[in-house]
Amino acid sequence: MDQNQLKFLFVGLMAFLVFIGRVDQEKSPKTELQENIKNTSLAALARPQFASGAPQKLPVFALAGQAGVALDVKVPETFIFRKDWNTPDPELKAKAILAKDLDYDFDFYRRNIYDRWALASLTKLMAAVIAYEDVGLEKIAAISQLAADAEGVAGNFKVGERYTISDLVKAALLVSSNDAATAIAEFYGSESFVGKMQEKAAALGMEQTKFSEPTGISFENQGSIEDLEKLVSYIYAKQPQILEITRQQKAGVSELNSGVSRDLLNINNFAASRPDFFGGKTGFTDQAGGNLISIFNHNGHKILIIVLGTEDRYGQTDLLYNWVKETFNFN
Repeated sequence: MDQNQLKFLFVGLMAFLVFIGRVDQEKSPKTELQENIKNTSLAALARPQFASGAPQKLPVFALAGQAGVALDVKVPETFIFRKDWNTPDPELKAKAILAKDLDYDFDFYRRNIYDRWALASLTKLMAAVIAYEDVGLEKIAAISQLAADAEGVAGNFKVGERYTISDLVKAALLVSSNDAATAIAEFYGSESFVGKMQEKAAALGMEQTKFSEPTGISFENQGSIEDLEKLVSYIYAKQPQILEITRQQKAGVSELNSGVSRDLLNINNFAASRPDFFGGKTGFTDQAGGNLISIFNHNGHKILIIVLGTEDRYGQTDLLYNWVKETFNFN
């Protein structure tokens, strides 16, 4: 066999091996890592999977060290990872709990987030969304006898008084006025208003949520933390004015018949005591216990904390938030 024949045989053999390699590659399923790299960002890959309340170790640095993997994703400027595995997980006393980074969609802690629970006045966050998007803030509503008779005296509204929907939303969010929420729903048509609340929940994928009235008084108003997370994320992205109201220490409302204005003081303890408080909503009934949604601004990150069914909603929130700050890196 001469030299030219050898060269021809060698080239043919190489071509055959390349062909076989391509066939094998096409038959082999892509690894989970390859699929993740293609379809997600590094920030999403860094999210832990939870079997319980305790976070798992994050694969950020293992991912960065993978040999032969082309990273065609944009590396975020911020890595979030658990820096201290010696810090014990917090001992929390609540029926359901969530802590996450809203901007990076990163879970720090979660427990029972799919379980349904009575929402109490967390309901008013959805009522505020419907007031903004469907009722109209400039509209004027009168306080009916039904609204004035709503459970609770928050807001101190009287029959026959007239307020803008904007001011009634302030009252519903700052002092959790059932009178104000009822008046908004009555102005729009109570049945239609609750229907809009339920429609919005469905549009946001809040599959565990049911609304039967606009205040949260009813035990039938129920949802899960997973659903509340979707609602808060929507408000954060699309209706940030709602969060702006909830972090104010006080806000003025004007009764239009008399022209008298007065200030409503926020009943949320964090609004007065925490400069890093970005917004949230309180909720309480005897059946639900204490509920609290809070967003904090930590090193430019919006940290969402939700606790449901607790006797110490502010203390539990503080405990979890401090644990997040001590345990995770935000570089």
